[in-house]
Amino acid sequence: MKTDKKVDYSKLIPHIPIQAISFIQKWLSPYWFHLVIKKPRITKLGDYRIPIKGMPHIITVNSGMPKSLCFLTLTHEIAHLRAFDIYSKNIMPHGKEWKKIFSEMISESIQVYEEELKELLFEYKRNPKASFYADKKLSEYFIRMQNPNALLLKDLCLNALFEINNKFFYKSKKSKTRYICIEKKTGKRYLIAENAPVTEINVL
Repeated sequence: MKTDKKVDYSKLIPHIPIQAISFIQKWLSPYWFHLVIKKPRITKLGDYRIPIKGMPHIITVNSGMPKSLCFLTLTHEIAHLRAFDIYSKNIMPHGKEWKKIFSEMISESIQVYEEELKELLFEYKRNPKASFYADKKLSEYFIRMQNPNALLLKDLCLNALFEINNKFFYKSKKSKTRYICIEKKTGKRYLIAENAPVTEINVL
């Protein structure tokens, strides 16, 4: 469903680069939508919900992110809206249709991003993943941007003890882009992404 209702896109200025506003306006106009800025969520950076029973499209995005990450997240979610509008709901959420639209939107707006990030996005858009954090280079870039001193799982030595999400693990061998980690309390094995931020525990 579309609408000619005017939207005040200037409210996005605290959250995304100012030069990105024109792209958001172009992509979303004249869709009927609600865009909600949420408090930071652990499980996701943003989401998209299809319109149901005459309701608008709904896009949410977390506050408190670096502006370039917020814009990329918005681009990701708006790509879902546009994919739904073009192909209807009978497509995979992160299938070839969404990938094509998202990739084209990144190409269209690439000038908004900082130079170092442009290089990563040129590579990423060839086959964008459902989550930025599934891309090693992109995830490390944003993690370091938010915390230059962040310690990542890949930085630890084998058998190091570390904490993540209030649980303690020993780092074991690598399996593709993840490490097998053994929970100290239960002995259970978990696969944890190599770029996961962790806190190392020094054992005396």
